[in-house]
Order: sequence, then structure tokens, then C-alpha cells
Amino acid sequence: MDIASGRFPAYLKSRAPQHRIFLFHGPDDGLVRELARALSISVLGTLDDPFGYIELDIATLLADPARLADEATALSMMGGERVVRVRGATANSKDLIEPLLALDLQASIVVIEAGDIRKDSALVKMIAAAPQGVSVRCELDKASDIDALIREMLGAAKLTASPEIIDYLRDNLGGDRAVSRRELEKLTLYMQGKSGPLSLADVRAVIGDSSAQSIFDIMNATMAGNVRALEKHLNKAFSAGDSPIGMLRFLQNQLKARHKKAAAGSAASRHLAKCLKITMEAEIGCKSTGYPDEAICRRALMRIAIANRQR
Repeated sequence: MDIASGRFPAYLKSRAPQHRIFLFHGPDDGLVRELARALSISVLGTLDDPFGYIELDIATLLADPARLADEATALSMMGGERVVRVRGATANSKDLIEPLLALDLQASIVVIEAGDIRKDSALVKMIAAAPQGVSVRCELDKASDIDALIREMLGAAKLTASPEIIDYLRDNLGGDRAVSRRELEKLTLYMQGKSGPLSLADVRAVIGDSSAQSIFDIMNATMAGNVRALEKHLNKAFSAGDSPIGMLRFLQNQLKARHKKAAAGSAASRHLAKCLKITMEAEIGCKSTGYPDEAICRRALMRIAIANRQR
């Protein structure tokens, strides 16, 4: 079964009992973590339950493949369902997950977090097609998603926002759900104990047009292959005076981290290595060719975004 990320909170209110294996994947890592956590808490009520909750990473399972089945079929000492949360899955994790489909998982829910794997990858298709499986694609937030998050969090804090404030927040929050949620949490904490309505000055004091957020927007657009969004965020960052070399180095670190997680010799590993080479060559070009740094950086990131869009 495939469920859109926007529909998942409603699904949780009446989760089908036959669904025991959940795969969260897509370019929005923050939303992947948020929904996986929401599902886990909906089952247990808390993540501080050593008998009912366990986290495993893919590296652990690669070293001991039988452990996943052992944990998924174990019974909670306190009764009730257990949650087995698997983090860092990739498109190459299918063989590790597949044995679960033959097991009776009535006592456990398996929650799998994967990165930005293709919708037609073997892992996604396997989980979506399984009677006990649910696949949830987590795309980067669109304007309507950001609006809903803003209204949800401000409403919970009993804060009312004018259209002007909503517009400002929409423009200055990024596409990553976890980053946006943290920024809004900072705003609600800032307003605690303050009298009077929420003002644009209050919002600007907490949520500025920061280069830290800008670089996350650029990275997300690049890795998602969203050329239009990348052009917008690059223009915004360069106008603010952000460093092209700083952008390239930040992206290099992100690519290195993803390359390390990808299976050696896989298509994903080769693709990430190629993208990393583009950023490194661009950094050298910025330091040695005499061409404008912004033009070199823009061309490199656009090449990577186009390559990601074509995957």
C-alpha cells in the first residue's frame, strides 16, 4: 500500500491492524523521521520503553542479518506491541528486509527509515505490494504544506498570525520539515510570557533570512533535482553575500555522508561519487581559474540537480 505523507496523520487515527511493516522514504529526511516517530509513539505512547522499543541501524543488520527477524518476532516482557525501528535503509536493503514478509508480526510493528531512494526501487515496490506493508513517500514541503505546519504549530500555542506573518514565515522556512518545525518551536518558546499578539517584529527576531537555512534549501533543491527552486535559492543566497565556496564545501560534506551509507559499487554510490567530484572540481575552479565564483558554483550545482532529476 502506498500512502501520501500528507494523508499519513489521518491514517494513524485508524491504522489497519494488518499493516505491520512501514517504509518512510524520500528527499525530506526531517519528514521521514517525524512520521516514523509519530507512528512509533502512536503504538507505544513513548519511546522510553526499553521492553517495547528498539532502534537498529543498517550497519548493525549487515553484520548480523538474522537480528532483524529475531527482534521483530520477540515478545514484549510487559505485553502489547513492540516497535522495531530500522534507520539508514537504502535501495540495496531489500534482501535484509524481505525475510520479514514471511513472518507473523502480530506482536510487532517494523518502522523503516530510508533516504531518497527511487519510487520504483525494489525495496519500495516490495513493501508497497505486500499485504502487511505500507510505503510512505516524504517529499520536500510545498507552500501549502508549510502553511499547514505554520497554522498547526501556532494554533497549538494559541498564537494568531496575520497574512503578512504567514507570508514571511512561508518565504523564510525551508523545505525540510524538521528544520521548519524547530524554527517554529523557537518562535513559540520566544512568545511564552509575552503579552500582546504575535507581531512581524517578533517573528523576525527569531526566524531571520539566515544563511544557515539558505544552505539547507540549496542542498535540498540540488539533491531533489528541483532546478527551479535551486535557481531561486541560489539567487537569494548570492544576493545576501553567501560564500560559493562555503556552499560547495557544505554540499561536499553531505555527499560524503550519503556516499558512506550507500552500498559499495552500487549505482547510488557511483552517482554520489560523480556528484562529489563535480563539487570538488568546482571548488578548485573557484580558487584557480579567475572566473566568477558564483558562476562556477551555480553551474556545478545545476549539473548535480539535473543529474538527480534524471535518476
